[in-house]
Amino acid sequence: MKGLLGVPPHHRSILVAEHDRDVRQLLVRSLERDGFSLYEAEAGREVLDLARRRLFDILIMEITLPDLDGVHTLRMIRETVGPVPCILIGSEVTKEMWINALTVHAYALLEAPYRGEVVRRTVWDLVHRHFGSDVL
Repeated sequence: MKGLLGVPPHHRSILVAEHDRDVRQLLVRSLERDGFSLYEAEAGREVLDLARRRLFDILIMEITLPDLDGVHTLRMIRETVGPVPCILIGSEVTKEMWINALTVHAYALLEAPYRGEVVRRTVWDLVHRHFGSDVL
């Protein structure tokens, strides 16, 4: 199988950033079967640190991380590392959150509660739209 942009599947990577361990594990388990290399973070500063050390194909990030919110973290990643396709997630999403997600060019903003299948479909939609339909 050919991976993203011709990279072998074991190099396709997603960083999942969510402060709640159970929710983070749900997201990771829902994507494991698709062959992605998955990395985890629970705070914005940890996301920044990981993004500076390794390039990720996709970022799935909680919009209300404990130390830095997801929008601010995504801005900082874009300034220091470059653009990374991002799916923001959150509970009790407000109009302001939607506007902020749009300003940082997030691919999607998913509102909890959501099922792992919704996240998987959104990830694959992002993969096909961002990387092309021949990624597999």
